[in-house]
Amino acid sequence: MEIFLDILDKIIPLLSTLLGALITYFVATSTKKNEIKLNSKIKARDEYWIPCSKTILDLEDKISLLTKKDYLVTFSGTHNSCEAQTLALLRYLNADKRIYFYKHTRKLLQSVANNIQTYENRINNDIETIIDEFRKQYYLMINNSSIYQNNNCTDCGISISTRLPDNIKDALCQHQKMDWRGYVTSINFFRGNPEYSNSFSAELYCKDDTDFFYDIWLHIQRGYNTRDEFGLSPEQQLGLDILDYENNHIQTLSKILNQIIMEKDYHIEYLKVFESLSLLQDELYKNIDSATIL
Repeated sequence: MEIFLDILDKIIPLLSTLLGALITYFVATSTKKNEIKLNSKIKARDEYWIPCSKTILDLEDKISLLTKKDYLVTFSGTHNSCEAQTLALLRYLNADKRIYFYKHTRKLLQSVANNIQTYENRINNDIETIIDEFRKQYYLMINNSSIYQNNNCTDCGISISTRLPDNIKDALCQHQKMDWRGYVTSINFFRGNPEYSNSFSAELYCKDDTDFFYDIWLHIQRGYNTRDEFGLSPEQQLGLDILDYENNHIQTLSKILNQIIMEKDYHIEYLKVFESLSLLQDELYKNIDSATIL
């Protein structure tokens, strides 16, 4: 028994020392983990959450700057868009940045992206539909022209200006009618048998920065200049004839297309974008506050 007590007297201090070491180790490890976790949280706050929150404010400021009355703004495309601010916000969805956001925050950010995409898709789909209708109506209009009829044309190919989609987008968002003149840049007329064996062209464009409709045709139309002053090619001279005909016969086309524009409404999709932006901003503020030590 005395031997057992002697052994126990020797073991207890060793056990106490070992237990103390283990406690110290676990406390130190836990403290280190908490320190690492806190530092990671502060890094996420300073380098990602706060900048992301500021980006939302920049986007909202840009929207406020562009918004007039009940006009809507777009998040990509035209000169009246918030594309730069939108891209700055959505870059936080990239793999190298999204890892610094909580799962719920990432979900809200993705919701913003989805709502913007839904809104833009609706507008862009309508733009494509309107452009298709423009081509159809313009084709029917030109088919009735003396140029088409007197030359026994069997078909024609119409090229349109690259600025038309952006201008339609502005009109849709601003809920305004458009002046549809001056958007055709060339027409190839086909005649003969077999089809397309013979053709001629009307050019409604200039190779420099001169706008054929505004800087040439409109100046002639208003009496500021004559045709001879511009040194136009035969194809461009024919282009002026096309614009004369267009000016006198585009009313039906304009009425059809402007009615389509005025019937469009995107407010439901538009409001969803702002609702998701507000939820994301509130979540970021909450995350920032949770990582701030006062």
